[in-house]
Amino acid sequence: MTEVECVASIAWRKTERGQKGEMEEQREAIEIRECVTFEDFGQCIAMQREVWGFSDLDITPFRSFIVTRKSGGFTYGAFDGDGRMLGFSLALPAIDDGLRPYYYSQMLAVLPGYRDTGIGVRLKLAQREHALRTGVELITWTFDPLQSRNAYLNIVKLGCVIRHYLVNYYGQVSSSVLHRGLDTDRLFPEWWVGSERVGEALGGRRKSGRPEAEVEIPRNIDEVKARDLDEARDWQSRVREAFTRNISEGLYVAGFEADPDGGNSRYLFYRDEHEEERG
Repeated sequence: MTEVECVASIAWRKTERGQKGEMEEQREAIEIRECVTFEDFGQCIAMQREVWGFSDLDITPFRSFIVTRKSGGFTYGAFDGDGRMLGFSLALPAIDDGLRPYYYSQMLAVLPGYRDTGIGVRLKLAQREHALRTGVELITWTFDPLQSRNAYLNIVKLGCVIRHYLVNYYGQVSSSVLHRGLDTDRLFPEWWVGSERVGEALGGRRKSGRPEAEVEIPRNIDEVKARDLDEARDWQSRVREAFTRNISEGLYVAGFEADPDGGNSRYLFYRDEHEEERG
């Protein structure tokens, strides 16, 4: 399962002033809190069906939410004034090869009608606050390299970097309509929650400097898939090859550009000095 299919809310397009005012009112009425009750977790189950269209086979079950909470993981939900869940995120406790703890954010979902109210970002920030409070330096998750909207959120808005590209990570056995037609290639963003880079990104500042390589992706891969699946497969093949080559040459993704005029987007690769791990 991946976070990206939720298409978390970001400032991706201009809105009219009236729309902005309405969004602000919605934000103020939304509460972000940790999920702790059976009712909370029951709403997480229902949302998986609504957002991803999963069958029962693919849904993360009720028991897993309970066990995760008792094992060091956590779930945060976004709730309206009536207690209805509008979005949630699930993070699992994890250990890397060096036996260092980190959090793996397995899911983040937002109801379709609330994806321009900032819920996705607020759920991620709640995860960051939880990690800082528990002394865990790193959160990671997965997303589709071809999803420009999510790349912008993860890299530009949150300050993630990317060092790993996994080919067909989930295979092709998912019941979600969002997984159909292409291999499930995934990127693993690294979110070093206490790093200077993340602080700057959250403050609206971006990494400067000339990138050593760029990789283009379409602005909207879903439109490409709907129009011509073979074209979408060609995009995936080119992006896969370019990412694999750049990472093997010691580069990593630390920037992303979305064309304001609607053209293709670009991942920006830099020489990897591992500065994020040093804070």
